[in-house]
Amino acid sequence: MFIELTEMVPEGIGRMVNPERNVVVNTSKIQTFYSDSSGRTIIELRRSSIRVKETYEEIKNILIEIS
Repeated sequence: MFIELTEMVPEGIGRMVNPERNVVVNTSKIQTFYSDSSGRTIIELRRSSIRVKETYEEIKNILIEIS
């Protein structure tokens, strides 16, 4: 199953007017997810991690819905 999220692109990767982009994540690749100090959510995948705009609760509810 896949979910679409809004990734917060780190500063320093080019000059972007809007440091966000839509990404599609395979939920079977998610190892863990947690909230950071700014209220964003970090999703740890098998080989990398991404910071997304959606809150921890939003991610949790999406994953509960699809399981």
